[in-house]
Amino acid sequence: MANIADGYVSIESTDKEFLEDLKNKINDGPFNYAEPADIMDKDNGLDTHFTGAWSCENAWVFFEDLMANADYAFQQALIDSEISGSESEEGAREAREISKQSGEALITRKDVSDEREWEEEEEKEEEYYEEEAEVAVITDKTEALAAVKNDGHALANVSEELRADKEVVMAAIKNNGWALEYASDELKADKEWIIAAIKNYDFEFEYASEELKADKEVVMAAISLSGYALEYASDELKADKEVVMAAVENDGSALEHASDELKADKEMVMAAVENDSFALQYAPDELKADKEWIIAAVKNDGNALLVVSDELKADKEVVMAAIKNNGHALQYASDELKADKEMVMTVVKNDSGALQYASDELKADKEVVMVAVNPGLEGVGLGAGAALEHASDELKEDMEVVMMAVKSYNAFQYVSDELKADKEVVMAVVSLRGWSLQYASDELKADKEVVMVAVKNDGRALENASDELKTDPEVLALIDD
Repeated sequence: MANIADGYVSIESTDKEFLEDLKNKINDGPFNYAEPADIMDKDNGLDTHFTGAWSCENAWVFFEDLMANADYAFQQALIDSEISGSESEEGAREAREISKQSGEALITRKDVSDEREWEEEEEKEEEYYEEEAEVAVITDKTEALAAVKNDGHALANVSEELRADKEVVMAAIKNNGWALEYASDELKADKEWIIAAIKNYDFEFEYASEELKADKEVVMAAISLSGYALEYASDELKADKEVVMAAVENDGSALEHASDELKADKEMVMAAVENDSFALQYAPDELKADKEWIIAAVKNDGNALLVVSDELKADKEVVMAAIKNNGHALQYASDELKADKEMVMTVVKNDSGALQYASDELKADKEVVMVAVNPGLEGVGLGAGAALEHASDELKEDMEVVMMAVKSYNAFQYVSDELKADKEVVMAVVSLRGWSLQYASDELKADKEVVMVAVKNDGRALENASDELKTDPEVLALIDD
């Protein structure tokens, strides 16, 4: 039986639009194995309890894939968020803690299985058999069909004869692909039926017979549905280039299960990396240190820089190729290159958010920061203001830097408290973007002149004004107008 893993994840972020989008993606993502995910809003983020099959690895990969997706509208917000959580699976006695700091683009997994206090195996077995004894075996086909259509796992409770019935088993795996585990050995070895099941429903290839796991036609059908099905293929097929190529083109991470020879095949690894930049981690060290090949790989996906050799992370040509593809690849460069002004200037001209990965010295370099926060530069855009968050404290107080940054929609929240209380600065900001009043000092939220400018620009600014001004007729008249 496919054991159910319990998962928990907490995301810390102040970006409400991002959190709302993430909730929708969680509901549509790999968080609902046995039951719908339980999502709870909190002041600065959200918490989610969910379930997975055997483990919650698919959930952690879900976040990593989003962080690597340059087309995801909230990619940077997710990278900037903090993530923590855990997973545990009682049956296998496995538990992990997961974490991600702001600015990181990968989830850290820590095995804490040995630290958990698990229920005694004897007690679990007694409870299991007590539960099994309470479940009556279903011998009527009509009843069996109704049961498995409602819950595929109910196939475990039907008679041996019905576990060999193609209609009953097909109905079960239609509801839950893991139900194939309970099918008769005869059906698990029926090639025609298995291929039909693969083509029609998502089921776990793990439970096909060993003979079919070595059948190329069957395996090709399985990996067309999920590249990761390669994990269960025979060793011979894991060394078959056609099979493995089909798998990695469907799911780059399937490279993990290829033969050692194919893991070293440049064409194969490039195909995997094109699908999933982090698949490069499964290539041999020699390939990760092959400069010419790595340059081609990072030009295709800058995030692949994460898993190249330390020597190439310090190679300016390699890193330059990576950051031209994806500015956030700078986070994987050597400390020396993060302090290279030419390198950092190149990347922030095209991706202002990459300033967060620069050295502290360059975060305090006015020339660099002025480029990063300039929304008028092509490739930087209106999101440039967020770069101000990563500038040095001194530059957050620099009037020239701040006035450049606040032309962008989200910069004012990152300026110093002193400037948030500077009426000249606040007046300039709220005249451009009224809702930025929320970041002004309490004193200026109670300044009628400031509030009137903000409300005139954006009526929503009223909710951030002082209580007294929220009812001021002159201020309210601006909204009515």
